[in-house]
Formats: sequence, C-alpha cells, structure tokens
Amino acid sequence: MRLALSLVYLLACCPALADSAHPPGHRTTHGGAPKPIGTFGQWQAATHREGDAVTCFVFTRAEATPQHIPGRGDVVLSVTRRPKSHDVAALSAGFLLSGHEDATLQAGSTKMLFYIAGRSAFARDNAAAIAAFGHEGSVAAKLPGPRGIPAIDHFSLKGFAGAYAALAKVCPAPAATASTP
Repeated sequence: MRLALSLVYLLACCPALADSAHPPGHRTTHGGAPKPIGTFGQWQAATHREGDAVTCFVFTRAEATPQHIPGRGDVVLSVTRRPKSHDVAALSAGFLLSGHEDATLQAGSTKMLFYIAGRSAFARDNAAAIAAFGHEGSVAAKLPGPRGIPAIDHFSLKGFAGAYAALAKVCPAPAATASTP
C-alpha cells in the first residue's frame, strides 16, 4: 500500500514524470493509479497509463539531504520511458530551482550535468547518466539552492540495474527509425 501511495504522490508532484506534451503542473488523471513492477534495492519500478500508452519509470528518494530547506518536498531521482521516446533521467528537487547554472550529479568519477526547469533538473546526456547509474554506489547531486547556498543530496544506486532491467522488460526501448538516403 505504501508503494502505491508513493507512486501516486510521485506522479502528481514530479514534473519529470508528467506528460511532456502538457504544461508543467498538469496532472494526468485519465490513466488511473500507477502499477508497481517491483522494488529493487533502493529503487522502485512502476508503470502508468497515459491514454492508450504505457509509461514506465524507476525512481528512488534521497537517502541523505544535509541541508534543511523550509517547505522542501520529496527529492526524487528518476528515469522515465515513454513509447516512441528516449529515456529521460531527472531529479525532482522538492523546491523551485533558480539560477542559470546546471545542477551537477557525481557518480563515482563520472560527473553529469543536468539543466534546470522549474522544480526539476534533467540530464543533458540521458544515456551517459543512465550508464553511470548502472554502477553500484551512490550519486551526489549539487543543486543551486535558496539564498545562494547549494543543496547537496545523496542517492543510493543499489538496485538501479535491476529496476532498469525490469522497466526494459515491461516497456522495451522503441526501435530506431531507419533514415532513407
């Protein structure tokens, strides 16, 4: 039950999981509740119906957030796959991000840049971010915080590979379109 409630909250609050064709903050209600695929270490995998299409996603919450930011919501790292679309790696910060700098995520020796859009940050290179998440360990995310003080959050990667494999079984990657000469 807790997983189902977490998934409903995540879809309602995380713009990274909202249909990109709709404006930020739009909540898709015609698809019903998300359906869990399973829990893998610290990661959860689920599906959500958006019209006639099924969207798959994996996510985890920050396990350590040293700074207290008043009014901050859940901090969630996710990867979402929609039909006919590439995977999107995103971070829901739990507060409105400001500034013009990128968020940085560090997994081992791999540094990733995420661009900021509202309350979320999205990978500039989704494939590289997903590859980095596939290694056990952790990710440290550094976000521009309120009053110029960066927010630094830590996420476990334990279970990402299993969750992502489960996502791929339920929502296979779209076939590459062949270009004609």
